[in-house]
Amino acid sequence: MNKIDQLNYNQLKVFIAIYEHGQSHQAANELGMTASGVSRTLKILRDIFKDSLFIRRTSGFIATEKTHQLIPMAKALVAQYQKIEMQHSVFTPAESGGQYTIHAYDEFVYAVQKVIRNDILLEAPNLRFDVRVLTHDCSTELANGDMDFVVVYEGFNGKNLNYEMFAETDSLYLLVNNEHPILTQELTLENISNYSCLEIDNYDDLSCPLLVNLCREKGLSPMEVEGYTDSLASAIRLLSESDAITLSCNQFTRQFVKMIPKIQCVKLPEELAQKCRTRRRENREIGNYVLFGDTNNSAAFNWVKSKLICGLEREWRQASEE
Repeated sequence: MNKIDQLNYNQLKVFIAIYEHGQSHQAANELGMTASGVSRTLKILRDIFKDSLFIRRTSGFIATEKTHQLIPMAKALVAQYQKIEMQHSVFTPAESGGQYTIHAYDEFVYAVQKVIRNDILLEAPNLRFDVRVLTHDCSTELANGDMDFVVVYEGFNGKNLNYEMFAETDSLYLLVNNEHPILTQELTLENISNYSCLEIDNYDDLSCPLLVNLCREKGLSPMEVEGYTDSLASAIRLLSESDAITLSCNQFTRQFVKMIPKIQCVKLPEELAQKCRTRRRENREIGNYVLFGDTNNSAAFNWVKSKLICGLEREWRQASEE
């Protein structure tokens, strides 16, 4: 322990990241380092503490008893370093590193990637992003810090969760193939109920699609459910081959559909759209949000959050005007 005075903030962060992930490459991704950099730091830590700290197994690193003893103190020290960093350090995007995990509904993924490419990486080229399609309620992962951001068109409830709206949801649309009979009919619930509904279902929070519920409330003939999918690409393919309809509240979806020759996007009359919005708010407040937890309040995190929110707001506005 005679080398303890050589211990520094970055080494402690590596130590904790290896402990939490059990894998050097995952620790490296989180910290914006190379795997070899993590290995070199671990070697220094082993020399400082005169202990192997982690035993390598096929499943990953296993912490030694010494490590279990040190981790609470290491986390306490890092917390103090982070306070100093937040209150007194100067954040410079061009010098910032690290990796951020973003999950988004399929319809938002392209816009998120565009904002990362055009707004964030131009100023902070050393940041890394893992963007994936969201397919479930991820409140726990957000609260635990396993995800950094989630982009959705509904607010999530949960302890230690925050969200900021980047755009309101107002207009609603039907997606249909361009030979669909509904295109020559008045867009009433009675006429819509004659066709089956294909639901773009990102997670199972509704017992059945909104349009089906509204038809039941009106006592209309049962509207069949064509199926469920969390993939916009699959939904478009299915719509092009049937008389099913899909309800959408997303401007990015409408923007995408404009590039598909076989699919049309039709705006719902305001009275019917309002009924859908009112019914949807019984389950979740609808809007377009960036969600995040309480675990990270660093200057870099807040900068990325701000750029993401502002960039998505701009992209949504531009999509709405097309």
